[in-house]
This record gives sequence, C-alpha cells and structure tokens, in this order.
Amino acid sequence: MRRIVLLVTNICIMLFSACTDATLGDYTSRPHGTVSIAYLKSLARAESTLITDDISIEGYVVANDLFGEYYKSIVISDSSGGIEIGVDVRRTAVEFPISARVVVHCAGLALGNHGGQLTLGAMPEREYTVDRIAAIDVSRYMLIDKENPVAIEPALTTPTELSPEMIGNYVTLKNLSFTHDAHLAWCDCDPTTGQHITTKRTAYDEHNNAIFVRTIAQCDYRSEAIPSGRGSLFGIVEYFNGEYSLRIVNHGIVF
Repeated sequence: MRRIVLLVTNICIMLFSACTDATLGDYTSRPHGTVSIAYLKSLARAESTLITDDISIEGYVVANDLFGEYYKSIVISDSSGGIEIGVDVRRTAVEFPISARVVVHCAGLALGNHGGQLTLGAMPEREYTVDRIAAIDVSRYMLIDKENPVAIEPALTTPTELSPEMIGNYVTLKNLSFTHDAHLAWCDCDPTTGQHITTKRTAYDEHNNAIFVRTIAQCDYRSEAIPSGRGSLFGIVEYFNGEYSLRIVNHGIVF
C-alpha cells in the first residue's frame, strides 16, 4: 500500500511539474506543443535552420497582399511579436484575411535569416535562405480559422526605440513627416525599363530622428504621392544588415 501511495504521489508531482513548465513556457532541449513566435525565432542558428521539434505557433494575420504590400507572404502576430511566412499563394488576402487566426505546424519548415530578418517557410532548394511553402502544402502545415477574427493592435514605438526584438512586429509610429520626400511617389521607376522598383523613403519624427519606409514594387499605391504634413504610419518593422525600416501594411497612412 505504501508503494502505491508513493507511486501516485510521484506521478502527481510529475504531472504538476509538466503543467507548470507548459504554463511558464520553460521548454526542454526538445520542446513540443504550442510555443510563442518569439521562442520560434530564437531557434534560428544559421541562414537556414530546419525546425525538427514538434512545435506549433498560433497568431493572427496582420499583413497580406490586400494592398499588394506583401507578395506571396503574410505576417502573423501573437503577444510576443510577429513573423513573416512565405506562402506560394497569389491572393493571400483571400486565403489569409486580416485578423484571421493561423496555426502553423513548424516541424519540417525552416527559418531563413536574411541580413537579420527572419522568415518562416520551406527548406530552400537553391540560393535562398528559405523557400515559400508550396500551395499544395499549405493545408499540411497551416490551419486557417476565418470564423473567429481577432484584430491585433499595433505597438506604439519611435525610430529610436527600434530593437532586434521588434523585427517582424506590427507597430505604429506617430507624428512623422516625410519632409524632403513629400509629394514623391512611394516607388521610383527604373529609367531604362519604366517599371516600378522597390524604394526606400525617409520619414522623421518631431525630434528629427529618421526611419526608412520601404515600399515594394508590387504595392497597389506605388504611384501615389507621399503626403505632406505630419501623421501616423502603421506597418511591420524590417531589418537588413544593421538598418531598420518600416513596411506599411493595410494602407496604414493617416496624415
């Protein structure tokens, strides 16, 4: 009888410890279950890191191609931050609408590190740090819940507060002015081909601290004039080789 009581006690202690670990997010060297986006990003060890642990992330869509701002990729966010996910889907705004819940089963996927910017996708076959998840594999790795949307509020920040932990996060910067770039188009055109090219403009806060604003050539409003005066921008923090920038999402320009 004494042996039975000790056995039951030990089992209860083990179960309690397991629950406590899961609650605190204190994962072992081989974690499993749902982890935060910040934890997933901490696993990146090289330009391409294959995820072998049985882990998942869960977040809500904060960026897609609704205005062409992201091409064949989305950004999802949870309370710990955000991450871009490459998907070989042409209309991500339909497949992954803003505020939709997305669960990503990460085992077999890869984290790509391009100059400090992390992207989740398929293990690369050629020169890229990560490939897009093939359309045929989206349902294999991703669960998309469009019936229970949750709008993620952007974190308020300033150009001087940007840090490595904020890369990939959905943020807003207020009281900005484009000063010298006002009235220019968001994207320049190649003088030879006449085609739009991805372009960086510079915005300044009230203390004259600068932040680059990067707009890709596929953006729907690439030809629109940048507004004058002061206002707010909503977007994703990007980073490349020591330089932070903002990519506007959901046409988040309030001037």
